[in-house]
Amino acid sequence: MLILSAMRDFSIPIVLLAVLLALTACSGDQPATEPDAETTAPEAEISAASNLLPTAGPEACAADSGQLLHVASPDWSEQVIYMLMIDRFDDGDPTNNDQGYGEYDPSQPSHFSGGDFQGVIDRLDYLRSLGVTAVWVTPPLYNQWWSTPYQATGWHGYWPVHFQEVDPHYGTLDDYKRLSHELHCRGMYLIQDTIANHVGNFYAYEGEYDPDDTAAGFYLLEPDSHQPAPVQYPFNMIDRLNPEHFAADIYHWTPPITDFASLHQEHFYSLGHVGDINTENPEVVAKFKEIYKYWIDEVGVDAFRMDTVSLVPFPFWNSFLRDDDGIYAHARSRGKEHFLTFGEATAVSDPYDDAGERRVAAYLETDGQLGPNSMLNYPLYYGIHRALARGGPSAALGYRLERHMENYLDPFTMPVFIDNHDTARFLAAGNPAAFRQALALLFTIPGIPIVYQGTEQALPESRMAMFAGGYRNPEGSFDQNSEHFQYLQRLTTLRAEHPVFTRGGLEVLASESAGPGVLAYRREYEGESVIVLLNTANHSAFAHRLDVGALPFQRLEELFAESFVEPGVQPAVTGADGRLSLRLPPRAAVVLRITGETVSSGESPAEMEIVVNSAEIEGAVLTEDFELTGRVSRGNAPLQLIPNGNFDRVTEFSADDQGEWRIEVPVRDLGESSHFLQVYSAESDSLSERVNYTTRVTDAVLSAEIADDPDDAYGPTGQYVAPQHPDSARQREIEAVSARTAGRNLELSLTMAEISTPWLPPYGFDNVLLTIFFDLPDREGATVLPLLDASAPESMDWDLAHFARGWDSYTYVASGSDANRQGDKLGVSPLVGADQDSRTITLFYEGAALGVDDWTGSRIYATTWSSTAEGDYIDFRPEPADWFFSGGEPGDPKILDDALLELAPD
Repeated sequence: MLILSAMRDFSIPIVLLAVLLALTACSGDQPATEPDAETTAPEAEISAASNLLPTAGPEACAADSGQLLHVASPDWSEQVIYMLMIDRFDDGDPTNNDQGYGEYDPSQPSHFSGGDFQGVIDRLDYLRSLGVTAVWVTPPLYNQWWSTPYQATGWHGYWPVHFQEVDPHYGTLDDYKRLSHELHCRGMYLIQDTIANHVGNFYAYEGEYDPDDTAAGFYLLEPDSHQPAPVQYPFNMIDRLNPEHFAADIYHWTPPITDFASLHQEHFYSLGHVGDINTENPEVVAKFKEIYKYWIDEVGVDAFRMDTVSLVPFPFWNSFLRDDDGIYAHARSRGKEHFLTFGEATAVSDPYDDAGERRVAAYLETDGQLGPNSMLNYPLYYGIHRALARGGPSAALGYRLERHMENYLDPFTMPVFIDNHDTARFLAAGNPAAFRQALALLFTIPGIPIVYQGTEQALPESRMAMFAGGYRNPEGSFDQNSEHFQYLQRLTTLRAEHPVFTRGGLEVLASESAGPGVLAYRREYEGESVIVLLNTANHSAFAHRLDVGALPFQRLEELFAESFVEPGVQPAVTGADGRLSLRLPPRAAVVLRITGETVSSGESPAEMEIVVNSAEIEGAVLTEDFELTGRVSRGNAPLQLIPNGNFDRVTEFSADDQGEWRIEVPVRDLGESSHFLQVYSAESDSLSERVNYTTRVTDAVLSAEIADDPDDAYGPTGQYVAPQHPDSARQREIEAVSARTAGRNLELSLTMAEISTPWLPPYGFDNVLLTIFFDLPDREGATVLPLLDASAPESMDWDLAHFARGWDSYTYVASGSDANRQGDKLGVSPLVGADQDSRTITLFYEGAALGVDDWTGSRIYATTWSSTAEGDYIDFRPEPADWFFSGGEPGDPKILDDALLELAPD
C-alpha cells in the first residue's frame, strides 16, 4: 500500500544512527590563542552576554593557588550548553596531531583533523562572550586509531580502547584538567560524553550467527594492528575463542543489529562491529562506576551526557547511577548536589501523538526504578524540524511543547536542541529565516538549550571543523561579528536577564492546524508575563484577538524581535477587549512583555459582523469550483478572502449595498488536500469564523512517462561500483519515471529496480538518495548540479531541486547555489511515500508552497546516489568498499543512474 507522508518524522532509530555515526565518521594557518581583533565582538556586546555569568573569586584562580576542579552544581535550568567535537573544534597544539600511524589527515572526513583540549581552552572567552555557560565535549577517551572494515579512525571519540586515558591527539590528562580549571574560573561547567555500551571495532562474525554457539564464525578484525584489542582490563578480554576471555563474560559476542525493531537486538547485539559490552555482568557495572568516578575526581567533570542509553538494559543505569556507591552519591561527596546526567535515546512521535515522549520518559523511570535525571528531548527536536524546516503545521509543534511540559519529571532541565553531531544541521533543510526562528524558540521555552558547534556561525555541514585548516574549513569560523553569533548573543542575554524563560510555565495560546502559520505561547513567572509569537509560514499571517491575559488598551513591551517591524513603529497594544491582534510578517519571531502601562483608548473601529453561509461547504469534499456566499452588517463593505491564513494571497471583493456578498473559489489542484477560508474586514478588524473543506482532483490535465534503460546503474562511465555492505543492492536503479499535473500540483513517480527498508526509514525506502532537478519554463536557472560534481543535461537549466532519502526531504532553488553549495532553502518538504510491492517512490509537489503556478513545459531530471547518516553525498574509494562508491575518481559525477522527463503540452 502506498503511503504518502507529509513532513513525517524523518528520524532514524538510535541503534541505526549510532551505526551510521560510526560509518560516516568515515563518511592552513593555526589560530592564535586569542581571537583576532577583527573577529572580536564589540565590548558592549561581550559584556551584555558574558557579564551575566558568575565567576570564581580571584583567590581560587590565582596562578599559585592550584587548580579549581571541583565546584558546586549550578541550577542547570539556567545554563546554556555548547556541544563540541574535540577533534573538529580548534587545534591549539599542532604537535599532537600526527601520532605516526597514518591516522591524521584533515582533508579526509575519516581521519583525525587536529582539534584538542588546548584549542578548546583558547576559545573559552569566545564561548563565554556568546553566553555559553557549560561545554559538552565528545568522549576524550583513548580511541581506536584505525578500523579496517570502516576505513576510518575513531577521531570522534566513540570507539574507545581505554576508558581512563585521554587520547593523545587531544592532549594530556593535565591539559584536560586545565580545561576544567579554566571553565570553572569563568563560571562555566564541564560536561563529558560517556560510553558504557561498547568499545571499538575488534571482532565480527562470518556466516549465520548461532546464539547457542557464539564461538562459531567469530573472528578478530585487527589481529595485526598496533591496536588488536582494547588495552584496559577487563575490556581487553574480547577474544571469544580464548577460554579465559569467554569465562570472564565481558561481552555479549553478538553480530550487528539487523532488526532495528527488536528490543533484544537493541540491547544485546552490536552496532556495526563495535564490541557490545555485557552490562549485566556485576564486574562490568563495578568497573564503569570506577571509571566515571575517576573522571569526576581527577578532572572535576560537572555532568555526564550518556551515549546510546537506549542500547543498554535499564537496570544498569539504575545501579550505575543510583546505588550507594554509584555516580550520584559520589558526586554529592564532591559537593555536586545536582550532578546532571542526560541520556540519548532517539524517539519520535507522529503529529498529535506522544509515543516518542513516553519512550523518552521511560528512561527516566521504569517499573519504579530511576535512571538518568534527564534526557535529550528528541521528540521535540523532530517536531521543531517538521514545523520550522519543512513547513508542517504549527499546531503540531504547539502539541510537542505541551507534551514537553507534561510528560517529563522536570522539563526545565531537559536539554533541547535543533541539531547536533548525530544529525544533519538545521540549515541542511531549513532556510536562514527558519533557522533564526528555531533558535528563538529554543531560548524561549523551558529546558536547557544546546548550541552545537558552528551553529553561531551558520556552518552548513555537521562534521566540518571550526578551525582554519581543519576538515572542510580553509579559513576558520570564529567571527564574533558574524550575523548569527550576534543573534545568538541577543538570545542568550534575553534568557539570562529574564528568569521567566528558565523557570516560568508555558501555555500555548494559538497555533495553526492546517499548515504553517501562527504559533503563540505565554510564559509566566513571579509576576512577569511574556508572549512569544512566531509566524512559521513563508507568508504573512494574522494573530487575531489572542487572549494574552492583559487589560484593555494595555501596552506590551518588545523584548526581542526578528523579521518583525510593527512594534518598532507603533507599540503593541491590546484592544478594548484586552486581546492582542498583530499582523506577523513571514517567519517573524517576537517576544512581548505585558507592562502595567495602559494607553489612551482613542477611537476603536466599530466591529462588523461577518457571516459565511457554510452549511453546505463545512467539512465537504469538493471536486469542482464553488461559490462562497454570506453577508456583513454594513453595505458596500470592502472585504478580503483569506485562503489558508495566507494574508499575502488575499482576494479583494465587496459586499453589495445590502451587505450580501458572493465569491467564486477555484478547485483545480491535483490531489486531495485540506483547506480553510476566512473573510476579513480591515477597516473594522473583523474576521469571520473558518470554513473548512477538502478538495479532491483525480484527473491530470497533463501527464508524461518514460522507461529507463535496464541494468544501467553504473554511473556515466559504466564503471561505477556501488557500496558493498549486505543491504546494498539495486535500490539506486531507476526503471521508469512518470509525472501527472493539474492546477498547481505535480505528482512524480519513480519505479525502482528494488525498494528496501532494513533500516526502518520513515519515508519507506533506504539505500538511495534522490536528487531531482526541475527546469521551469520562463525562468533563468543554473546548469551546475550542487555537490554532484556534474552539470545538467544539455539545454537544461534547473530552477528548483528536491533532496529526498528515507529520512530527509527538502527543497532548494538555483539562487545562491554553486558546485559546492546547494541553493537557498525553501523550508518546504514535498510529500514522500513508497510502495515496496510495486517498487515505486512517489513524490507530491504542492505548487502553492513552492511558488509554482503551472508545471506545463517543465523538464525533470532525476538522479540517484547514496548518503552518509547526516545526508552528505558519499565519496569514492580506490577499491570496492562497504560504505563507499568505487570505479570513479574524486571529482567524478556523483550520479549512479538518471532519467530525464519533459511535461510537454500536447
